[in-house]
Amino acid sequence: MRAASRSIERRAGFTLLETVLALALIGLVATLALPRSPRDSGTSLRIKAYEVMALLRADRDAARAGGVPVVARVDLAERILRSGASERAVALPPRMSVRISEGLTGGVRFFPDGTANGGEIFLARPGLGGLLAVRIDGLTAAVDLDEGRP
Repeated sequence: MRAASRSIERRAGFTLLETVLALALIGLVATLALPRSPRDSGTSLRIKAYEVMALLRADRDAARAGGVPVVARVDLAERILRSGASERAVALPPRMSVRISEGLTGGVRFFPDGTANGGEIFLARPGLGGLLAVRIDGLTAAVDLDEGRP
């Protein structure tokens, strides 16, 4: 009876050892594989696009509520979008490509009547593919996100 219980204990200990070694091997493979994967995906690009959209929508709403035009400035040299209605700003990282359409060279203008000087702000991540365009409709001042536009 004693010999049988010792045999079971040894097998149980051996199974535990196998499990620990398997987990250590999985951890080692993950440690070696993760640095090879891209550190930044399209998610950060999409997050930045949503931040830009939120700032523009807040400026649009401020123009309608305040009854005065509001201009959000796009500074390509400093890589920043500044709100015309508040102190808010969206900084664009250096590794992100930013372009604006010709209609937005003086900034994004929102008027109290609900219109805007339509145009697009293009955001891209070189080397990762993907292009996002924050589009401002001139007639309705709607701020939307278009994916994959050149």
